[in-house]
Amino acid sequence: MKPKNTDVPTIYDVAKKAGVSISTVSRVLNSKVDVKEEKRQNVLKSIQDLDFKIDPYARSLAEKHFNLIEVCFSWSSVKINLENEWYIALLNGINDVVQKEQYGLLINTISGVFDLEEVERRVARNMVNGLLMVSPYLKEDELAQIKKFKVPLVLVGCRVADNGADYVDSDNAKAVTEIVNHLLNLGNKKIACITGEVEISANAADRLREFLQAMQLRGFSVPEEYVVQGDFSKDSGAAAMKKLLALKNRPTAVFASNDWMALGAWDSIIQAGLKVGKDIALVGFDDIPQASMPPYSLTTIRQDFRAISTQATQMLIQKIKNPEGWKPRQVIVPTQLITRLSCGSQPK
Repeated sequence: MKPKNTDVPTIYDVAKKAGVSISTVSRVLNSKVDVKEEKRQNVLKSIQDLDFKIDPYARSLAEKHFNLIEVCFSWSSVKINLENEWYIALLNGINDVVQKEQYGLLINTISGVFDLEEVERRVARNMVNGLLMVSPYLKEDELAQIKKFKVPLVLVGCRVADNGADYVDSDNAKAVTEIVNHLLNLGNKKIACITGEVEISANAADRLREFLQAMQLRGFSVPEEYVVQGDFSKDSGAAAMKKLLALKNRPTAVFASNDWMALGAWDSIIQAGLKVGKDIALVGFDDIPQASMPPYSLTTIRQDFRAISTQATQMLIQKIKNPEGWKPRQVIVPTQLITRLSCGSQPK
């Protein structure tokens, strides 16, 4: 994307126009000899075409004196709550690595409708060495566009069906299969799902798909009315559970695709005069602190957010340091089923 006419061309614009990495532009600007002549000429031509004038800040970036990483949180709602345990765990892991590697950390947020050009503008304006993109609500085509950024980039907690992209994410497929097997082994045959917003959340869509597939593999069908959509909030989980409880043939177990919806479902079960773990089994996803705080004792999937964030940050720094020899990596981090009282007895 070429900046607006009022903007001064940046090193990112040069890299994008020349079709090379920022580090290649850096080496050309610093008269390094380890650049193929064709690439060198493309960079020089792009500099001329854009009328690029290097300033002290751009020079510092070219010489990699900034040592600055940006983490960008993108969310579909108009408000991003950085007090959420999910964000805190990710940020703590990222911060551990950047401090150890002596990098600075810049936190940026984009809420509401995702604007790819705005992301590019922010990256160029902040002059960072690399970008961690935490965007669980991005669509496949948007993720594919982000992958084309000339600044080194790693996706965190989301992924794209492209072996050319770098990402670190949880093993959603194995986790949901483990949930289904756990509930079936306890004797539940009528299992419902409270899902997230499958149209805009890849994680929600993945977990629903894996749930339906796992049930089918074990020989069980899922009635259409057993799938109720929430929005990952506690209130939406409570409302979804009320719909399931109103069914003539109500389920004996419910999988909610995050803990907040599961806790909302728990409240609705209690309000209906039923007992969680006896009348209805309940499973969540994430293992937030509240899942094990009274009155809750929720069986859930524990995501290793620290492992996800530290591995993603380490991957990004390696990519920054070795751009030309970099080979894309995709890392899936294992999850763990945490059993508590919400499912009643343990499977035999």
